[in-house]
Amino acid sequence: MRAALVLIYALASAALYSGLLPLWEGFDELYHYAYVQHLATTQRFPIIGETRLSNELWTSLDYLPVSHYIQPYLERPSIDFQRYFTMASEQRSTLRRGADSLDRGLRNEPSPRLTYEAMQAPLTYILLAPVDAALSGVSLTSRVLALRLLLSLSAIALLWAGALRLARHLGLRGAMQTACLFTIFSCQMLYAETCRVGNDAFVPPWLLFLLVAVIESLNSPTLHRSAWTALLMVAGLLIKSSALVFLPLAFISPFVLWFRGRLQMSEAVKHLALSTGIIGLLAGPWYLRNLKLYHNLTATVESTGGVGAKGLFRAAVDLPWWQSLAQLTHSALWTGNNSFTTFSGATLNIVLSLLGLAIILYCCRARYNPAEQITIAAIGLYATLIIAITLSFFSSSHGAVIAAMPWYLQVPLAPVLMLAFLGMGRQPVWGSWIAMITIALWAYVAAVSWLAKLVPLYGGFGGSHARAGQLLRWYWGNAGERNLVLSTLCPAPAPILYALLALVLGSLVVSSAGLIRAIYRRDTAP
Repeated sequence: MRAALVLIYALASAALYSGLLPLWEGFDELYHYAYVQHLATTQRFPIIGETRLSNELWTSLDYLPVSHYIQPYLERPSIDFQRYFTMASEQRSTLRRGADSLDRGLRNEPSPRLTYEAMQAPLTYILLAPVDAALSGVSLTSRVLALRLLLSLSAIALLWAGALRLARHLGLRGAMQTACLFTIFSCQMLYAETCRVGNDAFVPPWLLFLLVAVIESLNSPTLHRSAWTALLMVAGLLIKSSALVFLPLAFISPFVLWFRGRLQMSEAVKHLALSTGIIGLLAGPWYLRNLKLYHNLTATVESTGGVGAKGLFRAAVDLPWWQSLAQLTHSALWTGNNSFTTFSGATLNIVLSLLGLAIILYCCRARYNPAEQITIAAIGLYATLIIAITLSFFSSSHGAVIAAMPWYLQVPLAPVLMLAFLGMGRQPVWGSWIAMITIALWAYVAAVSWLAKLVPLYGGFGGSHARAGQLLRWYWGNAGERNLVLSTLCPAPAPILYALLALVLGSLVVSSAGLIRAIYRRDTAP
């Protein structure tokens, strides 16, 4: 019952985030949506250096305010949020009507601006393109909101289901299991990643289903399970090329089982041949296309080109590792979309310290069964990728970028938190107290994220930091102006946003209070 309430909380949070986030305020959303639109209008995959934004998207920048952080990269005059909030309400309404009444024929016309997300793996965009084509007659704002909701609600539901399955294999049950789910779905960056049009949304749930498939293959090897694991690997490779780092997991079961004497060599070869054939046949053509067009498997030569082994080694020596880790972990928990606003560093340090303490508890009581070994292996593989990306960015930017982008760390979020809650669950006294404090702290961060950060950020509140008294006066004394700003800036109507906000906060309070009570009473019910 508590797990179902957490699902309601998560879905309501995703719907609210999708409806509150202004168009193009999601990370690279303009260019990810351009991929969807190009597929919908041409039925062809985009090509780096050739495919351009449509004139509809290019012209939308005349009507939609954007963060001042991305203005220099748009190559077109635009309005930032600060200027937008100082406009008269009539001017903002005129801009919104202009965005909603853009000529639909502009969808089919190329603009002067190239799209830099043309290299992305295609599966997510293939799924979204028919929906975008079916909605071609409605406004751009409504189209993007519909795609956001479809993408985010699907991803959140899959993440919830995948987390439950992996938790059962790990032996994480009862209130600790539900507490882990609540913590996962209280992470602001999870919604920043999944509630904008883009292919990142499906990677975190995909990883959970892949881990479950690998674990089940190890526990009970059959050709059917090997085929299912391979198909999941194909899905991951066609969602995002970074899934290549998990490729060893698709082949690990036959090797391990043969080494332990549970499979004959001939049987292991059959499993490996089946997996290789499925992955090569279904995912191979896309990566062969990358090699043909870009001479690179992942087609990301623009971000890592020219950084060889020598450059990576030099970067490893020069990188300020502690600063890089601090920036990466803080931003992985909280980053205010393309406006790059931040949360209290002191609060996030406490969150990270509790998480680190829980991981230490886990290490003291780790059992290293197949489920835990595979989960740790996946986290380790992805950590290697993050380190490589960080070194590449640091080297190619000549030291200007010291950490990978914040949305990368949402992929292993659920597995890491599951191990942390396993550690808490295996230390009955200290673990319970750490779990209760963790739940309360993540609930606080989530509530403050909505009430003191995101709604004020897009409701016209001046400044990124405010005292409680200032916010209360803004909420109670500025309601009319705030509603007008939200109605013209956000994709969803203000009354729906307020209703969703009430549902999110209500389910947050009930869930967190119930979980703290259940853990205090050592309740084992799910």
